[in-house]
Amino acid sequence: MHLRVLAWRLALAATPLALSGCFLVAAGAGAAGAIAYTNRGAESDVAGTVDQVFDRAVAAFQQSGISETGRATEDNGNQRRLVGTKGEQEVTVELERSGDNVVKVEVIAKKNAVDYDKELAKQVLDRIVAR
Repeated sequence: MHLRVLAWRLALAATPLALSGCFLVAAGAGAAGAIAYTNRGAESDVAGTVDQVFDRAVAAFQQSGISETGRATEDNGNQRRLVGTKGEQEVTVELERSGDNVVKVEVIAKKNAVDYDKELAKQVLDRIVAR
């Protein structure tokens, strides 16, 4: 009986997370490495400096057949952006330093103005996290 009540409470507590558009996909060691879907793609905290993670993103673009079309650096290098295309889709990797040796990474793959390819975003992010 107590287990059933506990399970029900846990389900109710998790409901806001499920409705927010972020779903846990896979957990790595600690907080770094966990990949979550967002409304526009996928995100994760990745161990490393912004420059190190940016280099991983460039390599992930090459491995995924994404042609780089632009890059930007802001806030004295604490934020970086990599943009490319794969067919008709635009892929963007946004990096932001979130702590010592930790970078928040969001990958967005747009099919058009309103549709996103979350699976492609996750595949690119998987490659960034795995390197």
